[in-house]
Amino acid sequence: MRYTESMAVMLLLAGSTPAVALPAEQLNRGLHHLFARGENYDASCDRKIPGTDNLFKNKISTAFADVGTLALVAQNGKDSNGNSFTESTAFSHYFGEGEKDQAKNMIQAIYNDRIPDDSNNGGQGYTITVKCGSDQDDECGPSVLAATSAKPGETTMVFCDRFFSANTAQTKQDLSTKKLGTRRGQWCQTGPMSGSKPGSARDRTPDGYDSAGTVDVYVKGSDDDRAHYDNMEPWQAARELRRLWRVQDGDEGAYKPTTPAVENAESYAAAALEFYFLDGCAWDVILPN
Repeated sequence: MRYTESMAVMLLLAGSTPAVALPAEQLNRGLHHLFARGENYDASCDRKIPGTDNLFKNKISTAFADVGTLALVAQNGKDSNGNSFTESTAFSHYFGEGEKDQAKNMIQAIYNDRIPDDSNNGGQGYTITVKCGSDQDDECGPSVLAATSAKPGETTMVFCDRFFSANTAQTKQDLSTKKLGTRRGQWCQTGPMSGSKPGSARDRTPDGYDSAGTVDVYVKGSDDDRAHYDNMEPWQAARELRRLWRVQDGDEGAYKPTTPAVENAESYAAAALEFYFLDGCAWDVILPN
């Protein structure tokens, strides 16, 4: 049993990417580059991150690459007991036994670059325009990392100023920040998880369209529903969502969440990140504080 030193490298696995759950027959299990098709950076991403020489688009590109790594490990990795992703504690912390196929399909879709385009080859119309900076979207409030709008042919992702800030725990690090090892300062060093308040990735679904991606349980739903996740980090809210469903499964009179785990963005983010460490650090479980 292990503790990770930090869970701050959430990296938008699902939280602010319009991942499309494609039918199984359309999923390609080969090695792909995340969003190699349909990714278009707006001129706003050519600016430098304030106080650095790094461009907005370079940080996003690194995050996308890390997302691909997490998704690939979730497909092919093993924990210290030789368990695959859906048989591991990283999966059971966030999903139920009956959600394995849906979770595997979503992980593959997130990684797969062959999301159909809006051409004459039968594509479904998903292209991605990436914009950078809070000045690009009114939805970029003080706690928002990114705002997304998924409309066929016009999918837009806006990465807010908070995503690029060195003071934002959820995004200040990437997978290359530390080495996978047990020495001091490396990812596999045991210790308590770091604490920070969640940053949200908001969906802006146009009238007349349903989002093809996921939601965040502490953003969507009624006040009563969101109250169950007050002051929780994204991974904590995702674990709590699974706990509430587990209780409800055994007691129909118990509180019933409004969001299935397979529709919660952070469930995928946290599960894949946990499994990355189970695989890379040869652990069997990651415990909370």
